[in-house]
Amino acid sequence: MTTEDNKHYTEQARAFLEQAFEELSRDDLRQASEKGWGAAAQMVKAYAEERGLRHDRHHLLYRAVHRLIDETDDNQLFAWFSVANHLHANFYEGAYESREVRYGLDQVAQFVDRVDTFLNGRNGS
Repeated sequence: MTTEDNKHYTEQARAFLEQAFEELSRDDLRQASEKGWGAAAQMVKAYAEERGLRHDRHHLLYRAVHRLIDETDDNQLFAWFSVANHLHANFYEGAYESREVRYGLDQVAQFVDRVDTFLNGRNGS
């Protein structure tokens, strides 16, 4: 079972992901990228909140991801989170084309689903 804060972060992640795909459909690649990053970050915060970990700095999100990987033995999580971080950089740089942003958002969607599944105890241990 999740805490209220955990639920808030998970719901926000889903909302950001939906917004990201909407922004992509409008060809606003920077905003789509940033919402993709936000979705991944919110899921890490949901995990960190449940584990009592600080998550108020960028580097603390990476610490939480490393702990999540240790707990799940799922190295793919790092790859997906790294893609999300690249989307975050694209918000500032604007270097990605639509297909790259779409690929990144698809990867973030998998990250969100996997962490959500783990947090809710469905095939996640």
